[in-house]
Amino acid sequence: MPKFNILIIGGGLGGLATTVALAQQGHKVTVLESTAKLQTIGGSITIPPNSMRVWDYLGLLPRLHAAAETSMPSPRVFRSYKGEEISEGGITKSVYKYDLTSLHRAPLQKLLLDAATEAGADIQINTRIIEIDESGLSPVAVTKDGRRIEADLIISADGAKSMLRSLLHPKTQLSTCINCYRAVIPGSMLRADPELSQLLETATIWWGPHRNIVGVPIQNGQLFSLECTHPGDTGTAGDWNKKGDVELMKATYSDFEPLVLKLLGMVKAEDLLVWKLNQLPELDSWVFGGGRVCLIGDAAHAMMPFSGQGHAMAIEDSAALSLCLARCTSTSSIPRALHAFEAIRKPRTTVLGKYSEHNARIWQLPDGPEQRERDERSRKSPFFIAPDWDGRHVDEVPGIPPDPLFFPYMLAHDVVAFVSFPR
Repeated sequence: MPKFNILIIGGGLGGLATTVALAQQGHKVTVLESTAKLQTIGGSITIPPNSMRVWDYLGLLPRLHAAAETSMPSPRVFRSYKGEEISEGGITKSVYKYDLTSLHRAPLQKLLLDAATEAGADIQINTRIIEIDESGLSPVAVTKDGRRIEADLIISADGAKSMLRSLLHPKTQLSTCINCYRAVIPGSMLRADPELSQLLETATIWWGPHRNIVGVPIQNGQLFSLECTHPGDTGTAGDWNKKGDVELMKATYSDFEPLVLKLLGMVKAEDLLVWKLNQLPELDSWVFGGGRVCLIGDAAHAMMPFSGQGHAMAIEDSAALSLCLARCTSTSSIPRALHAFEAIRKPRTTVLGKYSEHNARIWQLPDGPEQRERDERSRKSPFFIAPDWDGRHVDEVPGIPPDPLFFPYMLAHDVVAFVSFPR
């Protein structure tokens, strides 16, 4: 297998995972990050079984559990905004072969950064790309300060607000009217309260009219991550550092159960951020015309967090792309590999993006017949559970739940096996 000179634009989690996958194969990988330092914004991130497989493939699974400070998954409890328990769903390792864990984004990024550096990658910060030149035999990334960096392959991993995507699809816009308050509360504050301490044992999702709240204990209960979605314009698209108004947040959820109100009362003003969630419409193509530049991760298929699969799709991308490139015989094979990567990944990311939009609606139904029907359906068929799955059909694209094959498709997918078809 030839070794390529590869530029990865963006040093976020997806970009770093792709860096690790490619550098481990012996490619010369350089990461160009626009910010002055690698930074992690937000609270928890969930690693489901389908991306756990990739962490294992990369040899990083023990380090992932160490970073999370636990190897034990917590169940997911779904409650009404008034406090009634609707259902409990969880990941069964015996069914999906891998478990689920949640952790803070900061140790996850450090893990990937360390692994990328150990694999020989070069990480360059404060390097903003403003243009891609495909006029020559090899693509060139043009920096804001006028430097021209040539490579065999350029990978755009620069997130939902991707600059490179704007070059390929200048008219495509992110779309959503949903905002999200995000905060992290010290676990010790919950542990000191007998009512709240129970929340450190499970992840809890509260469903309410036009709003929902997700609370996840992370770092072995040292922290509790809150994500509170709501309509309106409190967030600003592309601004990940916007401070939220604590009093407005409390007012937004004033009709939620007392347990939630007590939780929100623990959020400090300086710790509260408010984001505008992003959903990217399906793109016609992820590959630039010259066949040597492609989009991955959120740059290609940003989705709202209601499926818990946004980061997992970027991790799957990293393995799929590295395996497609492993089949190249020369630089002239790169375009074919990139188009194969797109053909393999696009159907799956499209389905899970639609599922995120589906959940965004049903998790926030107003009180009424449809909401009661949703609750009853969830009691009978809890999220993530596949009691009648026969272990087959995992790669057949299903319908949206209640299709019984959906959760196996989402969680049991083995991207490495799927891409590693016979030569």
